Amino acid sequence: MDDIANTFRSGTYTKIVTQEEIILYRVYGGKAGELGSYWTRTKSKGPLQSIIDSALDQNWGNTATNVSTIKVPKGTTIYEGVAAPQRGLVGGGNQVYIKKVDASWLVK
Repeated sequence: MDDIANTFRSGTYTKIVTQEEIILYRVYGGKAGELGSYWTRTKSKGPLQSIIDSALDQNWGNTATNVSTIKVPKGTTIYEGVAAPQRGLVGGGNQVYIKKVDASWLVK
């Protein structure tokens, strides 16, 4: 889990088992898919803000031009904290890591 911890500021995050259904958002586009392990509770205010807040290194190929929304069921284990800086991007936005996201959680 060290690789994951490094994506959180100071390697600090909280393991949470959801007590109720929660809504999460993910920006994607280019090489980044609609589903993945990294999400946020914060609704996107546009690609540039999302890239800054989530420290989306542009070498990863995520254009952040699309947004997907999921409803995470009660009882799901998530890891939540603050996005770590990456290659000059400050991060600092809310970040949620989920090991396995079920496609049925997508809100269409």
